[in-house]
Amino acid sequence: MNIGYLAQLSPDIRTPPYDGPANHIRHVIQEWQNMGHQVHFIGGMEANYWQSSDLNNFLIIKKHQKNVVEKAVRKVQSLTHLPYLNYFESRRFASIVLDNISEMDCLYERTSWMSYGGWMAANKKGVPLILEYNGDPLHDLKSKGLLPAGLQLTISKSLFRYNLEHAKLLIASGQGWKNNLINKWHIPPEKISVVENGTILINLLRREDLTNFQPNKLDSEVKIAYLGSFYPWHGTKIAINAFHELLKQGVKACLIMIGAGSDLEENKRYVDHLGLQDKVIFTGALPPEEYAKILANCEIGLSPYCGWIEYSGLKLFDYKAAGLAIIASGENGQPETIIHNKTGLIIPPCNEKALFEAMKFLAQNREFTSRLGQRARLEAESKHSWKHTAEKIISVINQVVEDKNRSTD
Repeated sequence: MNIGYLAQLSPDIRTPPYDGPANHIRHVIQEWQNMGHQVHFIGGMEANYWQSSDLNNFLIIKKHQKNVVEKAVRKVQSLTHLPYLNYFESRRFASIVLDNISEMDCLYERTSWMSYGGWMAANKKGVPLILEYNGDPLHDLKSKGLLPAGLQLTISKSLFRYNLEHAKLLIASGQGWKNNLINKWHIPPEKISVVENGTILINLLRREDLTNFQPNKLDSEVKIAYLGSFYPWHGTKIAINAFHELLKQGVKACLIMIGAGSDLEENKRYVDHLGLQDKVIFTGALPPEEYAKILANCEIGLSPYCGWIEYSGLKLFDYKAAGLAIIASGENGQPETIIHNKTGLIIPPCNEKALFEAMKFLAQNREFTSRLGQRARLEAESKHSWKHTAEKIISVINQVVEDKNRSTD
């Protein structure tokens, strides 16, 4: 099958270390290629468009020049502060896709805010468009203080909903995002499939290398890991406070925090203020090959989301692959990938006391902690490889393409 993989607003997938969205794109494409599919990526990165057919060599695509009409419209828009429609950018992206992908059975696009060039290209070419929905961009904008207002917000929401409605199918990366599509964006449930993320750590770590598969660690220091970004909704400060209380209770422990983000420096200053420099380690962003070794030496993984509407982040799958006992924020049946008291503990979001109590319980019940981590790893082996994720997505794509071909016969 020939698949055009699109990301009009793409994370940087060219140079490691890759963030979560970039890892997702790269692993899915690589697994599809391993299956024998032809995949051509086109995405917008650093104000330019790039293409690649192997994820090793990236070629910049020369942008089409702005014509007289576009220049005139932009000037009027600038002078009168008319709402922004992202029309010319989306049309330009559609032209780039059509010019650079000659053969395609479908277009598969990572959804981004007010970006509908993929739909334009699919409509022009007469192929199905499948949208991947990894989170509500409106919620993301609000969390970052970038939420548009007034007429601009109304128009932006209408354009985004139009794009969702006109895709042949949507693939949500978690049940929470499916619920969001149904309840907020009014997408029919039958038009949405759920395919959870995967983790490369299944391939990087052996069971026998994982701390929770090792005996005789009851008197050793408890190693706790946080893996992810440092933004307000990730709850990192809550995690530091809960960890501080754990130490005050006399528990021997250390906290390793892996990742980067706008709140990282503030978190470091806060740790210094609390006098925890010797107990909280910040590594910065690391590639999976490096942070896998760190997670393998830990027992507990934290996912303390606060102010977020979906709790199934990539970190959970990495934690499971590393055999960690997971403490995860959740509510309303989320995160589905964790079974309370079986593969982890689910606590109310933004609840520092609940997080502390869960950490203390696991630190004082090491055998139970090991059992949670072992069950998590075994489940990860059967459900959370990127190969498994890619196979589930491709089965959905196959059905869409077959239905389209039957309708045209």
